Formats: sequence, structure tokens, C-alpha cells
Amino acid sequence: MPEIIAVANSKGGVAKTTSCIGLGCALADTGKKTLLIDLDHQGNLSDDLGRGDEDYTITDLFENPKFDTNDLIYAALDDGQEVENLFVIPADITLAVECRSAERYAHRLEILSDGLKRLKTSFDFIIIDCRPAIDLSIENALLIADKILIPVDMDKRATKGISDLLEVVEEIKRTKDFVYSLVYTKVDKRSSKMLASVKSTVENSGWPVCKTEIRISELYKQATNDDRPSFHYARKDRPAEDYAGLAREILEG
Repeated sequence: MPEIIAVANSKGGVAKTTSCIGLGCALADTGKKTLLIDLDHQGNLSDDLGRGDEDYTITDLFENPKFDTNDLIYAALDDGQEVENLFVIPADITLAVECRSAERYAHRLEILSDGLKRLKTSFDFIIIDCRPAIDLSIENALLIADKILIPVDMDKRATKGISDLLEVVEEIKRTKDFVYSLVYTKVDKRSSKMLASVKSTVENSGWPVCKTEIRISELYKQATNDDRPSFHYARKDRPAEDYAGLAREILEG
């Protein structure tokens, strides 16, 4: 069975998509067969992995819960070349609309779970990019997640919605016993006061935090402009080292 990681935060711009791609690429680099699922109708993850304009997307599954999920999987691309061990289920702009329509299904919270059970390919990891708003697709993802990874950038507002997110997860899973961890992103040691302020808020809240911190990088922004996976675009840059460290942390449990 694959380990399923949902990457979520109710605040946008905290590097959720970048973290999905960085972690996914790093795990794939270690030989772990990894599937990334884009649950954001903006499709940024899909674009960055060269799969922003495919015939079938995750929307098809929410439109028809019996859709063959195997038809949704594509090899991730970097500058037109397939990335070894990395695959993606893309999203498209109609996802949010179809999720509202899917509310009519009796087993609506199991749509993603049932779809993944039909996969013929075995994966070691499935990483889900969750958009900030909570809709049916995000509820599906949080329900099946073995672990929830919450990126927090160096902005105090990034911590404001964490308690609300955890309450939503508790309600969906119907238990307080679930695994989650925060990961600091866009870390800039020069902004020492802001860094200390955010860390103080997190420590006082008692939330678990990954040992690995993801440093800021201008090259990562450039990779997004070129629609390429940042981990490969800037392989020698600091965040690539950090995501490799985060992958090791996850593999070590």
C-alpha cells in the first residue's frame, strides 16, 4: 500500500505546490515510485510537470466516480522528457464546478479512495496538492491521507488557519488521532525577526514540525515561469537539498 501524504494549508502562497513537486521529485530520485495528484483547479502542479493540457484529468473522476482512474495517470515531464519514477494526475479549471455537482453522490467522500483502489500500477507514495479552500475533493484527500504536511512560510498569517484546518481534518476523519506535521518554507535567515516570530507562534501552539526547513530561492520562481519542476530546474540550489532532506526524513519515519 502506498503512503498517502496530503499537502494542505488554508492560506495560499505558502509553497504547497512547490513542496509537492520538490518532495515528489526527491522521493522519485531515491527510486520510490511516486504519484502526484493535483486537486487545485488552477492546475499549477500540472503545468509545472508538463501536463497542463491533457484529455483526462481528476475532474473526470468527480464527474463520474466509476471512471477508469488508470486513464488519468501521466508520466511527469521536465522540458519534454519523462521524469523517472514520477507520475501525475492533472487537474483542470472545471474541477471546482464538478466537485459541487458530485455532492449528489451517496458515497461522495469515497470517490478518490475508490478511484485509487482501481489503480493497476503500484506506487510507494501518493502526494496530493490541496487547494486552500475546503471542497469535496479536499475532503476526499484529507480522509485518506496517512499524513498531512502543512507548509508554513515566513508570514505570521500562514499560521492563522492551521487550527481551523486541523478541526476540519478531525471532523472528516472522526478522530483526533491523525498524523500531521508543519514544514517551514521560504526560509530566509536574513529575516531573523519574522522567522523567530513565526517559530514562536508554532512552538506555543504545540504543533509538530519537520526538522527540515526549506530555504528561499529565486531560481524556484524562475522554474515556475518556465513551467518546469523546480527540483530539476534548480537541482544544485538550496531548496533542492532541503527537499531531499525532507524526503529522507519522511522515509526514516
